[in-house]
Amino acid sequence: MSSHPNFAALWLSIACAVPFQAAAQAGFDGQWSVTAIVEDGGCTGPYQYPIVIRDGVVDDASGSGADASGRVRKDGRLVGSIKSGLADIAVEGRLRTAAGGGRWNLFGPIPCRGRWTASKAA
Repeated sequence: MSSHPNFAALWLSIACAVPFQAAAQAGFDGQWSVTAIVEDGGCTGPYQYPIVIRDGVVDDASGSGADASGRVRKDGRLVGSIKSGLADIAVEGRLRTAAGGGRWNLFGPIPCRGRWTASKAA
């Protein structure tokens, strides 16, 4: 290994960078309550979706009846989707420490769109 000192430095920098990125996203980790308001289209609403974020990955909370997925970047930008029955909802927005919001579009039998807000459980 002494003949390749740059290899050791590279390995150390990679090993240190991975936990730092996970720690940066961990600020958004936890349970969130999302409310979707309809602004245009044939949907009724408002809709409530409990989600959970782990290491920047969005997932539905157990028993919600919807399949939520997506990612939260370390700057809080969220891109994801919620699937429920025939509905496929594209979601994008931004999270802050304990709240967030953005826009959504439903592609399915009754297309519609609107905005969403989220709050983190204490």
